[in-house]
Amino acid sequence: MEHAESLLFDKDQSADYQVLVGNVQFRHDSVWMYCDTAHYYQADNSLFAFGHVHITQGDTLTIDGKTLFYDGNRKLAQMRQEVVMANQGVTLYTDHLDYDRIENIGYYFMGGKIVDTTNVLTSVYGRYNPATKMAFFKEDVVLTHPQFVLTTDTLNYNTDTRVASIVSHSIITSDQSVVHAFRGWYNTLSGESLLLDRSYVESSPNYMIGDTVRFNQNTGIGQAWGHVLLTDSSQSVHILGNYGRYVQDKEETFITGQALLKEFSGRDTLYLHADTLKTRKDSIFDTFMAYHHVRCYRVDLQALCDSIFFSTRDSVLNMSGSPIIWSDNQQVRGTLMKLYIKNGAPDYLYVQRDASIVSQEEADSSYFNQSTGDELTAWFKNNKVYHIVIVGNANAIYIPHNDKNEMIGLVRLEHGDMSMFMDEEGKMQSVTVSPEPVGKFYPLSLVTADVKHLPLFSWPIQLRPTHPEDVFRHTGQEGGSQETRRASTPRRSNRERAARGRSR
Repeated sequence: MEHAESLLFDKDQSADYQVLVGNVQFRHDSVWMYCDTAHYYQADNSLFAFGHVHITQGDTLTIDGKTLFYDGNRKLAQMRQEVVMANQGVTLYTDHLDYDRIENIGYYFMGGKIVDTTNVLTSVYGRYNPATKMAFFKEDVVLTHPQFVLTTDTLNYNTDTRVASIVSHSIITSDQSVVHAFRGWYNTLSGESLLLDRSYVESSPNYMIGDTVRFNQNTGIGQAWGHVLLTDSSQSVHILGNYGRYVQDKEETFITGQALLKEFSGRDTLYLHADTLKTRKDSIFDTFMAYHHVRCYRVDLQALCDSIFFSTRDSVLNMSGSPIIWSDNQQVRGTLMKLYIKNGAPDYLYVQRDASIVSQEEADSSYFNQSTGDELTAWFKNNKVYHIVIVGNANAIYIPHNDKNEMIGLVRLEHGDMSMFMDEEGKMQSVTVSPEPVGKFYPLSLVTADVKHLPLFSWPIQLRPTHPEDVFRHTGQEGGSQETRRASTPRRSNRERAARGRSR
């Protein structure tokens, strides 16, 4: 006891303690305790303090409250009612605080909060070490930051670095995103986080999950590794891979490593694989890119090429690098392809350089209907080709049938532009060749191997994807020469401009 204005002792009424009143001061080692009134148990080396209780330890730690029990042997201070513990910019508020001087830990167990210059943390149970700056929170934990709120059941927090260590399911909510974290850390100063155990980020309409996720709440940039999934619910699109990156402001995604796009908007799911997939949105247009070893599968359509580019600016799907498209028994090839979309459905397909369309005969698989030329345009109706125009060095072979749908021969046409109309089953209804066609009919008995195929004929059916998982099979044929890749966005030809005008 260092000071008191008066000391009272009544052996009959309080034989175990002395009553100290007025500006009471106690010291224990480096700790000073102040109060209005105290009951001092000298034999037990303990005291009860009442009224304006104040504790100081060194020049950094203070504790204030209304009542105190201090056990000098255990070096344990139990402060109650309107307790405030302050330490170098960190303040703890509670009604029940126990401070263990040996362990240098203060803890509350009936609700409290810790406030620093950045965050406010509340919980049912809390523990704080002024020396290590580490705080532990349990049950109904809420970390409130000016830009987000973190809720969880258990949390470790460093009041010096402002890093929260996540050890249980935590939800971090801001105006732009919601992060579901199961294990990892979150730096509340920089906004950076490293999240494990399949944590995920929701930023409507987008969603990103991975075995490991790195996300910056301030920049809106997220990265994910291992079994990554990026979704866009507005476009009915899922993108999977081994590494993904998402930029919130630009609504830009990048994914690679077994990259796969699944698109669900149609009747059947489209599966598209490439070495790298990219998507981007702005206030007006959406952009999609897939490059190197592109393979696509849908029940009614399959394709491969080196790269794909699509933008809603013009609703044109550009395919470069030896593209091939299959649909039913039809195959379309060329150096470059542009598929024009109208109201969400294919309008027409433009094929440039070494264009060909081939269909296999059902009755005899050794025969093929073939059309080749410099440029090819195919128009669609109900997702099926109904009209084809070939311009420049046009050549064709088609197989006529009798009324019993039996093959009767082979017709070769050349030296003219061609216009062909197809029925709903893809069979030829009519062919027009101009201006000076040359044609020849061969009965089946006179058809030889050198007559069956045009010079540009090719039927690489072994490359065709046959099921969703088959898009990951690299055949070595997805892609063209460097010259082809450099020409991935050629000038629009006169024929293409005419087709565009006709479509409109």
